[in-house]
Amino acid sequence: MPFQTKQILLVDDSDDIRQMLGRTLELAHYTVHLADNGLSALKVLQKITPDIIISDVNMPEMNGIEFCKAVRQNTAWLAIPFIFLTGNTANENIHMGRQLGVEDYLTKPIDPKELLAIVNARLLRAAQVQVAQMDLAYFETVNVLANTIEGRDPYTFGHVERVATYARRMAEELKWAPEHLRTLEFGARLHDIGKIIVPDDVLKKSGPLTDPEWSMMRQHPVVGAKILQQISHLQNTIPYVLYHHERWDGTGYPRGLRGKGIPVEGRLLAVVDVYDALASPRPYHPAGAHNEVIQYLQAKAGAHFDPDMVDVFLRVMK
Repeated sequence: MPFQTKQILLVDDSDDIRQMLGRTLELAHYTVHLADNGLSALKVLQKITPDIIISDVNMPEMNGIEFCKAVRQNTAWLAIPFIFLTGNTANENIHMGRQLGVEDYLTKPIDPKELLAIVNARLLRAAQVQVAQMDLAYFETVNVLANTIEGRDPYTFGHVERVATYARRMAEELKWAPEHLRTLEFGARLHDIGKIIVPDDVLKKSGPLTDPEWSMMRQHPVVGAKILQQISHLQNTIPYVLYHHERWDGTGYPRGLRGKGIPVEGRLLAVVDVYDALASPRPYHPAGAHNEVIQYLQAKAGAHFDPDMVDVFLRVMK
C-alpha cells in the first residue's frame, strides 16, 4: 500500500536525531514535520493532523509522556498512532505509554530499517481500521435502506436478514472469497430495494395482481439496479438485485435469461429468496412447512432454479 501522501510528526530534542530520522523518512517519501519538544509539537498539531506521531520520551519543557497525554485529550487526535523513542527501557515509562495507547517503542540508537518497518506496519494497521470503519458505515447504510423498504410491509419483517443469512451460508459452503462475501452481505439485503416504486396497496394486496400491477412489480429489479448504479461502492451488488427473479428455464424476469447465462449471484439468491417467501406468512398465502418448501425447491430444480444451487442450499439447511 503506497503511503507517499502520509504525514509524520517527529519530536525529539536532539537536532542530530531529528535530522537523521527525518531524512530517513523523507527518503521513504513521507512528509515529515519536526519539533524539538512537546510544546512545539502541539503548535505543529494546530496546523496539521499527522498520520503518525514519533516522539522522544525524555525532552525538556514537555516530555513525551506529557505530550502524549495532551494529544489524547483532544478527540480530533485520539486515533493518531503514537510511537515512542527512548534511550532506556524504564518500565514506568513503558507502562504509562501503554496506558495512553502508545503502539510501539524504539530504543536509541535507532535502526533506520526498524523505524521504517514499524512506521509502515502502523500506517497499514491504521488503514485497515479505517476500511473496517467504512465497511461498518456502509453496512449500517445498507441496513437502513433495506429496512425502509421492508418496513412498508409487515408481512416481510425479517425477510431481508434471513435471506442474507441463508445466502452467506451458501456462499461459505461454496468457498467464496472474503471480498465476495462482503458484497453478498450488501446485495442480499438490497435485493428488493426497487420495490420503492410499488404502491402500498399493491405491495400488501391479498388477492391476485392485475396485469398492470404485475407489470409494475416485475420492474423492481431494474429499478433497484438503477438506484445502485448511482452509488459507486454498491455497484458490485447489482447482480443480486437485477437477476434474483430470473429462472433456470428462461421464464423469469426482467431479462428472461436461462441456465448459466444467469449470473451466479442471481442463481444463488433466487433459491434463498423463494425459500423464505414460501416459508413465511404473506397476505396471499400462509407460511409453508419447511419440508413442503424444500420439496417445492427440489421439484423446481432444473426448471426455476439452478439444480446445483438447490443442492448447496439443502446441504446448508441440514
